[in-house]
Amino acid sequence: MSYIKSNLSITLNITLVIILLMTISACSNQVTSNQPAVTKQTAESSIEELQIYKNAIVALNNNELAKAEKLFISMSERQPNIAGSWANLALISIKQDNLAQAEVYAKTALEKNPNMPQALNLSGYLAQKKGAINIAKSYYLQAISHKSDYALAHYNLALVYDVYLQDIAKAIEHYQFYLAYSKTKDENTENWLEGLKATMAANNS
Repeated sequence: MSYIKSNLSITLNITLVIILLMTISACSNQVTSNQPAVTKQTAESSIEELQIYKNAIVALNNNELAKAEKLFISMSERQPNIAGSWANLALISIKQDNLAQAEVYAKTALEKNPNMPQALNLSGYLAQKKGAINIAKSYYLQAISHKSDYALAHYNLALVYDVYLQDIAKAIEHYQFYLAYSKTKDENTENWLEGLKATMAANNS
C-alpha cells in the first residue's frame, strides 16, 4: 500500500550546530611539565574566538548566510579541529543550494568528530537528497545512537521509514520519539501520526 503525505510536507529537518568551544576557553590553575601555561595572550585569543563563533551562530539564526559563512570560515582557520564550524558551513551550503560543497564540509566535520550527531544528520540529509536512502538511514541511526533524544534525526528517520521504505511501524516509532523530544509543538506531525496509527490498526484488524 502506498502512503502519500497530503497534510504533512515531506521536509527533512536540519538545524544549527551550536557547539560550545570548551577546548578553547579551558584554563587551569596548575601547570605541569606536559601542560603549557595559559598566557594572557592565549586567554584573550580564546575569548575572541568564542565571540566570533557566537556571532556566527547569531548570523546563521538570522539567515545572514554570507556573514555567517565568513565567520565560520574564520573559525575553521583558527581552530580547524572544531567540527562545529565545518558542520555549520555544511548547513549554510545546504541553505545556499550548494549540495556539492555541503558534502565536502560535512565530510570534514565527520573527520574531525565521527560521532557528531548534527554532522551525521546533515550527511543523512545530503544522502537522502541524492536518493541514497539506505545510506541516509544509516547516518540517521548513527546520529540517534550518539544522541538518543535528537528530535530532528528521529523525524528524518521516520520520513525514511514512512515515505521510502514503507515500514509504517518503524515510522510511527520515530515520529513518536520526535514529538516526545521536540521543544516545539508540531500539530501537523501529530495529526499525521494519528492517521498512520489508524491505518495500521485497520490493516491489522
